[in-house]
Amino acid sequence: MQYEITNTELGKIIIVPHKRAKNIIARRKNEHIQLTVPYGITRNRILSTIEKLKPKLLNLQQTEKPKTTVVTESDTIQTFAFSAHINRHSITERIGIALKNEKLHISFPQNSDIASPENQNAIRQAIIWGLRKEAKRILAEKTAHFAKKFNLSYHEIKINSSKTRWGSCSGKKNINYSLFLLLLPEKFIDYVVLHELAHTVEMNHSEKFWRLLDTFTNNQAKVLAKELKAYKAEFLNVLMCK
Repeated sequence: MQYEITNTELGKIIIVPHKRAKNIIARRKNEHIQLTVPYGITRNRILSTIEKLKPKLLNLQQTEKPKTTVVTESDTIQTFAFSAHINRHSITERIGIALKNEKLHISFPQNSDIASPENQNAIRQAIIWGLRKEAKRILAEKTAHFAKKFNLSYHEIKINSSKTRWGSCSGKKNINYSLFLLLLPEKFIDYVVLHELAHTVEMNHSEKFWRLLDTFTNNQAKVLAKELKAYKAEFLNVLMCK
């Protein structure tokens, strides 16, 4: 369970124990510093590490809020599952949503200000609705396919709206996927599915884990991991902002 430490120079520091963490990792958030630490680490060691890292922590840049884009009628938001289109209809008195044949139509009344914050949020929520609906089907199918191909087993699949992790796997072999995974190209979607399935065998990111994942990805595991980390999905900031 995470907890808070206050330092006179650094301000608020949030301590987040994580079962896969091997070292202490520091990140600067908007209003605090976050330390991800291994489970079982003592408070005294954390305080000692904070003192050693203080010069570095003082120089950390505050995380900037991602720039967002206003979605207009001329935009087509392409996801792996569907393309989203915004349009107006003179006979429409309320916002309408229809998902059919890999197209998500979001309809507004004729005189609507699509750029307004309320309507931009309605667009986001409509696309998220579509992503969640399709993620339940697509990611379940992909997980079942790869599990059968590589003779792996898992318990259940859940879809969440995580904005920080594409996927995770518990010790009980429950796999969680972020619905935002469908904003990625298929090779990255497949990589995340295979990554989580590998965790049903190896729970940490040891060399044994990466060797196993290499057997699933034609020896491309770390290459794909690096490419995924660097990939910037179009409209991702639009959908992930509050």
